Amino acid sequence: MVWLAGALVFGAAALVLGWMLLLPLAAQARFTAATGAQLQIQGLMGDPFGGTATVAAWSLRADESAQAPVLARGGAARALAPKWSAALDAAPGTRIEIEQLELSVTEARLLPDATGRWPLLAVCAAAGLPYERGGAVGTGPRVRIKKLHLKVETLLVRDAASGRETRVRVDWTGTFTELDHLRPVVTALLAAARKAGRTPER
Repeated sequence: MVWLAGALVFGAAALVLGWMLLLPLAAQARFTAATGAQLQIQGLMGDPFGGTATVAAWSLRADESAQAPVLARGGAARALAPKWSAALDAAPGTRIEIEQLELSVTEARLLPDATGRWPLLAVCAAAGLPYERGGAVGTGPRVRIKKLHLKVETLLVRDAASGRETRVRVDWTGTFTELDHLRPVVTALLAAARKAGRTPER
């Protein structure tokens, strides 16, 4: 019986280790396929049975090329999504529920490009979280976050007076509930940038 117990422990450990090694690759590949952007995560730890996951750091690029601008990057993040596995192969039109997301953003590029398109918001919409309520999303599922706790240190914004790209230290923290679109988040962040002395528009 000792060998059986040992085999069970080893099997469980191998399962968890395999999940921790393969899930980041699967999540990153799924995200790139849905959005065209590149998500990189570091230091993933989690519980595949309880649906919790934490990362030590993360970054988001506009695409997979080395020259692509970084749209956002941050430190520790924690997510609780008991049905997380559905996000890897969910059909279009389905909904992914995230019970709780704690996200620390070191810097985010919250401004339009030369064509007037907002790359960060476009990526979020393609990932299932549009800017407008009921707005169009990509080919994957829609996302609802029941509780989002967000901490943002710095924003890259477009100064309304000069038109120049400006880095603004906001040191902003906020909580949102039942979130299925980004308008309230963007509104709060641009207000924080204005309070810090700039006047970005959206």
